[in-house]
Amino acid sequence: MSDLLANLNAPQLAAVTLPPQHALILAGAGSGKTRVLTTRIAWLISTGQVGPQGILAVTFTNKAAKEMLSRLAAMLPINTRGMWIGTFHGLCNRFLRAHHREAGLPAQFQILDSADQLAAIKRLLKTLNVDDQKYPPRELMHFINAHKEQGLRAAQAEAYDHYTSRRVELYTEYEAQCRREGVVDFAELLLRSYELLQRNEPLCQHYQARFRHILVDEFQDTNRLQYAWLKLLAGRGSVTPRRRRRAFSRSATTTSRSMRFAARRLATCATCNASSSWRT
Repeated sequence: MSDLLANLNAPQLAAVTLPPQHALILAGAGSGKTRVLTTRIAWLISTGQVGPQGILAVTFTNKAAKEMLSRLAAMLPINTRGMWIGTFHGLCNRFLRAHHREAGLPAQFQILDSADQLAAIKRLLKTLNVDDQKYPPRELMHFINAHKEQGLRAAQAEAYDHYTSRRVELYTEYEAQCRREGVVDFAELLLRSYELLQRNEPLCQHYQARFRHILVDEFQDTNRLQYAWLKLLAGRGSVTPRRRRRAFSRSATTTSRSMRFAARRLATCATCNASSSWRT
């Protein structure tokens, strides 16, 4: 344990060893934020507060996720391979693979990257004889993804003029094409996961009970849907949890979303400034 917490300064030690509660960690560039988050996970496991499978840690890049897993493997004598540590898209892909039937997806559904999605939209416009000068494929892709990131299906999108109404229709056609072909784009991974958890209460409660500690890297960068997904798993969404989760977020800047997290969304939230330089 002494080796695990060695070389931490006072604010970083306070962040790593916070008692089970909601917490917002404020830290700037070059302060060793990833190591603080990783050491927090290792400390929770080594002190017996949670098992490796009771942790959900979310990052924004595959590089950061791999670094966290690598550091954890060096810190603790555990197999990190099955831990739920990864990006929003990676974790939602894993979730949907495990529950593809409930999500209405084929077992071997394919994922469209940005280039694949753009190609699919171009093909759709050609099939429908839509003028791609009037409705540029890339702009339509951004329109669709922006709505998905707000948690909005085509049926929920606001059509305030004829041009937007036509784009909503194309969004509907795009969804139908994806269903027929058994494919999902990146934004769909998160939206489909959120919708499944929201409508399937037993499944949602299973994951709420499983993930006793939720840790979020770069919390200030979460979009509306990512935030809603996290709240649902933390037991602050529309499905009632069996017991309160502990959420631990690491933020590089003091943003309005971070302050809402601290002030309103999660009761008894501790705010810790761990911005002192600490890099290895």
